[in-house]
Amino acid sequence: MTAGSRALAAPAVALLTAGTLAFEIFLVRVFAIAQYHHFAYMAIGVAMLGVGASGTLMSLRRLPPDEAVPRWFAWAGALTALTLVAAPALALRIRVDATQLAWQPREWLPLGGVYLLCALPFAAGALAVLLALTLERERPGRVYGLSFLGSGLGAALAVIGMWLTPPERGLAVPALVAAAGAVAAAWSTQGVRICRVTVVIAAAAALAALARPPWRIEVTRYKELPQVETYPDARRVAERSSPLGWVVAARAPAFRYAPGLSLAYRGAFPAQTALFVDGHIAGAVVAADAAEARALLEWLPSALPYAVRRPERVLVVGAGGDLDVESALAHGARHVTAVEINPDLVRLSRRAQRGDSVTWVVGDARSYVARSRERFDVIAIGPGGAYGAAAAGVHALDQDFLHTTEALAQFLVRLEEEGVLAVTRWLTVPPRAAVRTILTVAVALRRVRPEAVRHGLVVARGWGTATVLAKPSGFTPGEIAALEAWTRDRRFDLDWYPGLRAPISGFNLLDEPTLFRAAAAASSGGGEAADFAAAYPFAVAAVSDARPYPHHFVRLRDLPTLLRRSRGEWLPFAEWGAIALVATLGQAAALGAMLLGLPAILGRHRAGELRLRRVLPYFGAIGFAYLCAEIAAIQELGLMLGHPVYAVAAALTAFLVCSGLGSACSDRLAARGGARVGALLAAVLAVYAAGLLPLVHLMQGAPLLLRAAASVLVLGLPATLMGMLFPLGLRALVGPHRGGLPWAWAANGFASVVAAPLAALIALELGAPALFLFAAAAYGVASLIFAVAGRSPG
Repeated sequence: MTAGSRALAAPAVALLTAGTLAFEIFLVRVFAIAQYHHFAYMAIGVAMLGVGASGTLMSLRRLPPDEAVPRWFAWAGALTALTLVAAPALALRIRVDATQLAWQPREWLPLGGVYLLCALPFAAGALAVLLALTLERERPGRVYGLSFLGSGLGAALAVIGMWLTPPERGLAVPALVAAAGAVAAAWSTQGVRICRVTVVIAAAAALAALARPPWRIEVTRYKELPQVETYPDARRVAERSSPLGWVVAARAPAFRYAPGLSLAYRGAFPAQTALFVDGHIAGAVVAADAAEARALLEWLPSALPYAVRRPERVLVVGAGGDLDVESALAHGARHVTAVEINPDLVRLSRRAQRGDSVTWVVGDARSYVARSRERFDVIAIGPGGAYGAAAAGVHALDQDFLHTTEALAQFLVRLEEEGVLAVTRWLTVPPRAAVRTILTVAVALRRVRPEAVRHGLVVARGWGTATVLAKPSGFTPGEIAALEAWTRDRRFDLDWYPGLRAPISGFNLLDEPTLFRAAAAASSGGGEAADFAAAYPFAVAAVSDARPYPHHFVRLRDLPTLLRRSRGEWLPFAEWGAIALVATLGQAAALGAMLLGLPAILGRHRAGELRLRRVLPYFGAIGFAYLCAEIAAIQELGLMLGHPVYAVAAALTAFLVCSGLGSACSDRLAARGGARVGALLAAVLAVYAAGLLPLVHLMQGAPLLLRAAASVLVLGLPATLMGMLFPLGLRALVGPHRGGLPWAWAANGFASVVAAPLAALIALELGAPALFLFAAAAYGVASLIFAVAGRSPG
């Protein structure tokens, strides 16, 4: 390959990796809309499966001779662009019912088809990078660094594309980017006319897909949007799209949204506009001047805190629609501050508000209360979503920083002296979310005012929701009497209030007085609450910012026991996200072992020459560690930046760009320097395990741009070091053995396939700090392998 050809090959590598990374991010959005958000981990696994498969292919076939590599490189670029159009067009025609995976083995076949089809573009793109690396065996850092920088470009393009285009049309953006890379790859090679024609066809297909997408994203029928659209005369009245979600506003005469409405309500229902995000119900907008709306609001659990006192100022957290806002206004609030992270929901909800009585804040509530000095009489956190999604455990893997002990303590601090915090959750049987809320609120109360937990906790319950009231100054006998009258008139039950000695038989009966027992334990002290949570059959202990999964209640260690029971016993308690994650981990481990073991078996006569006992564990360790550190950083930056999408954008930018720079700089280091780099990286990540979350808390009140800049800066050092280890390993452990490169590539890719779901499970059970420690340990192992290799001959 001539110098001019190499000049064209460099942007080809960057653009091809940009296209595949953008495709990975778009896949996350597509899976979130068509299925559920926990399928994001499948998108990561699909990408890394393709990367590993390219190494397996080259391990089986042997790398082409140097003079043939440019031709192969051009064809790999053309194949990448073509498959980025063909793969989604075919994959999205396959119907997958994710809810059947747990007990219908035949449902794994279509899922496997989607998996393999979506992996093809990643395999082709990774093959192009692998081929480029074979021509730079003495200086691999340059090519590997370009692949990282290209991936960083792809992440930025994907986020921009999501702001500018709807998901279906935006899915063509990666193909366009990769087509540009394929053009550069084809023109970097002489005499491949048919390849150039193929590239032109791929570019034309990408443009056609952007103009008229050959695919359609179908939302699973188990989400609320498809169900509401089957109502008579249902129609969409607005539709918006952004990286934060696909928002749809719909109207249907039969639509009713009133979370926890008293069964004793006999009044009329106002006309409502339903709001959906990625197919899930996010709230509803009612006409502000409808008399029936004001009557309805008096019978919702959101009205409970107003039985205690008439408020002046109210904060509604996660407003979604405007029901909670209207409830505050209907009960005499002079001013309501409504905080909502999704600007499209705010635009649609704000249409129903008139005058100066409501201030809408676009942003996350944690950052808002951290920077605001304002105090409120009532702070309300509604249940959000729909009962069915909560009961099915759909949101078990969702990070939620609004229901942690630190969050509730922040809200309590922002109350007036006689103020009340109201947290409403959907009620399941046996109770899970409500029990955790009671225990978490009690911990937060104890942090803010230790003596308040005995006199400042109230629990009320209806047929479908439970509301926990917290008042740091304590409830007076008059306020308790008002709450008793309010609940009695509306057929709600008071499960706990200060001074209650025994459970009360009420209107909405449970098999056991669980909420009374939870509140009694929480009010008695931290030890009693911990004992209650440990003995409870579900995971209901208070959660912290280090492990922000308040919707996850099934202990993973109990899953085997649960699955051994009959389906009728465990189905009501299943958490589809966790089950899918465990299944994905098993699938990834099996595929990785098979695809990595196949060339080892078939090429046994060459394995000894390549010293695979060092190559495989080293490149596997750094692949696993990289994903662990990345997922841990995304989780903790989700709190700093207020939304997982912002966290993903910041973390990917920092990791990919800085890793690319580190990889490029590694060519200037001695090949044996990897041991010191790995050891330093292990030490840095151990420090991050202890220190990153406190830094996030310290930065919460800063402006968003400053928090984003700090996020990128704080990840710069470890990301730069991470980028050095792969090219240093190639030079020191693989060296002149051309056949060793595919093995290293495959081991790194398949370790990352397993790491994606495994890291998610570690974060779910142990939290992000533990995930940083796992990454540190893996880098420590890599450093040790490097050090041992440096002292050994060959």
